Amino acid sequence: MPPKIVIILGHPDRKSFGGALANAYADSARQAGCVVNELHIASMQFDAAPSGRPPAELEADLAASRTAIAEAKHIVLVYPTWMGAMPARMKGFFERVFADNFAFRFRPDSLVPEQLLKGRSADVLATMDTPPLLYRLVLGAPGHKMVRSSILGVSGIKPVKIFSFGPLRSSPDAKRAHWLERTARRATTVAHRLQAG
Repeated sequence: MPPKIVIILGHPDRKSFGGALANAYADSARQAGCVVNELHIASMQFDAAPSGRPPAELEADLAASRTAIAEAKHIVLVYPTWMGAMPARMKGFFERVFADNFAFRFRPDSLVPEQLLKGRSADVLATMDTPPLLYRLVLGAPGHKMVRSSILGVSGIKPVKIFSFGPLRSSPDAKRAHWLERTARRATTVAHRLQAG
């Protein structure tokens, strides 16, 4: 069976540059022989549970997302950086999908959760209007730390490679084309690694 990759797009607009990055990654990974499942959070029907009281059962879109993640050997997150981190609905997606002993499980005899998604790697493609160096050195890259440690790391997903694309608002077409080419090359590299085992 070809290795499976799941791409999770957190930007509400598929026609955004984030959507273009997701497409470039998916196309190259498929051309290199992987099976790619694409999830667009904005098109899903689910309660992000802002009240802290989610429904007792997962909605169909979230249950399908769990299946896609469980079957994948590599996970790709694509999202814009808004107020320092991923959009709230995307965070709500992970709060629902990764809960209930799916991604990690707390043990009564340990302060360290059991990681249930080991054996998977991840790439994070984060767009931003802040220059990436400023985001990292001055702001401390809060969104990168959250996704690496509190979402993926706690679940056992590693290695995690984070790519920052910005400042997006002022980027010329040539720069964006370079970013898309870089993303396509990365997807090809990952696909070959997965196939090699």
